[in-house]
Amino acid sequence: MASHSSWEIHPDLAAALASGKTVEEWLDGRTPVVSYARISVDLQKVKAIGVARQHGMHCDPAAKEQGWAVVYRYTDNDLTAADPDVQRPAFLQMVRDLRARQTAEGIAIRGILAVEEERVVRLPEDYLKLYRALTVEEDAVLYYTDKRQLVDVYAEVEQTRGLMSSSMGETEVRKVKRRAKRSTKDRAAEGKYTGGARRFGWLGADKDLGRTQNEKLDPDESVWLRNMIDMKLCGKGWHTIAVWLISESIATVRGGEWTSTGVKSLLTNPAICGYRILNGELVLDPGTGEPKVGNWETIATPEEWHQICEMAWPGGKLAKTKKPKGTKRARKHLSTGILRCGWIPKSGPKEDMCLHSMVGRPPHGNHKWGNYVCNGTDCRKVSRRMDKIDRIVEGIVVRTLKDQFATLAPEEKTWHGQHTLERLTARRQELKAAYKAEHISMADYLEFIDPLDAQIKESQADRDAFYAEQAAKNFLAGFTEERWHDFDLEQKQTAIGTVLQAVIVHPLPEGRSRKAPFDPSLIEIVFKNPH
Repeated sequence: MASHSSWEIHPDLAAALASGKTVEEWLDGRTPVVSYARISVDLQKVKAIGVARQHGMHCDPAAKEQGWAVVYRYTDNDLTAADPDVQRPAFLQMVRDLRARQTAEGIAIRGILAVEEERVVRLPEDYLKLYRALTVEEDAVLYYTDKRQLVDVYAEVEQTRGLMSSSMGETEVRKVKRRAKRSTKDRAAEGKYTGGARRFGWLGADKDLGRTQNEKLDPDESVWLRNMIDMKLCGKGWHTIAVWLISESIATVRGGEWTSTGVKSLLTNPAICGYRILNGELVLDPGTGEPKVGNWETIATPEEWHQICEMAWPGGKLAKTKKPKGTKRARKHLSTGILRCGWIPKSGPKEDMCLHSMVGRPPHGNHKWGNYVCNGTDCRKVSRRMDKIDRIVEGIVVRTLKDQFATLAPEEKTWHGQHTLERLTARRQELKAAYKAEHISMADYLEFIDPLDAQIKESQADRDAFYAEQAAKNFLAGFTEERWHDFDLEQKQTAIGTVLQAVIVHPLPEGRSRKAPFDPSLIEIVFKNPH
């Protein structure tokens, strides 16, 4: 059975809601918790029976014994927790919901049950994610059924114990970050712009009018800038936007032609929504702890800017974060990145299949057509005509997208963890005020501020991920075949990756001529499992 992740309302609660009861009526005073189940290798191969047993035969009875009620189930089936390169979607969603103290449906949650700790965490970084999500408030519960162990996550030794059990420790105290020059920092805190070249979309300085650099929007350029923002929010690629500007004869501030890098730099600049970044961090208002809004005219909302940044650096933090390992970029050929080589050594088992990625090779020499070729240095034994492969992939993807997204309406939900982030930000301001008033020492301040900053950073990451995922769903909502033809290459590859896990190109049978007609039966489509 292929790996599969899911998160859903507990069947008993779902039935109660369907009968007209409210969540509160069904809970009847019980503490709302969630259960997590995982198996690394599902040997049962039938209806994910192993994880079902963990939920139904262990977590549900344990919750009843404790006077709790499981309201939500999170499941990662056939997924290891020991490999840092393997993502567990249900675990990550559970951590986000625990930090928010509610699910996306607004169902309150207070803690987690699992059969044992190794089902939940095997790596120190995962333990820290769970620990910080649980301790964001002082009401969390954590219970492991095999040992009948109620873990005190607030005990001083618990974090050390958890890190040691996952094979390493982590230093929590971070160094105080050095700031830029005091004058620059002070001006940023006041919401004033600190100089620099004129930005596209804004007017330059004019002493006669008393106008400072980049204070007022340029009535002509700002229209083009807003169109650029709208195009990116609709999923257009950086290169596509640059080509469009060139075709419209719109020059950069320096009079040159636009590039994808220039477009990306402008649209990810926080100035478009009134924010500023210093030393890789957003400048915050000392009074509220929220990002300081500058005194220049803006052309985008903070939510739009966050969404564009998530498109630029998925899972990263603003412009200072490098593109994460494994993140895909738009490629030159439609099916590059999804194709895998299906070569198997003679008389070899199926598990020895090559599965290297295949790359596009344009027409050259006597080859009239472009080919996709295995990129494995120890293989390169499989190639197939590019246009034929692309036609098959495109046809399957369009049909699948119509089936899955044609009737789906766009969502405009508000992130369910906003209250948690606001509370954390308020705590940080209280802590800073206490230190400023000399009510606490530097040692106490550092002891509390570092873990609090980590909580805020992870909560902000949850928010960015939520809106990025919502944008990805909305991108395909109401899909039609006509929309596919309007997509640029990057959007088509994004859509392909939404529904396909891989396309395996199997070698020609022994004895068959390479000039034989194209055989679509040698193309194996591997669909993605829905969450």
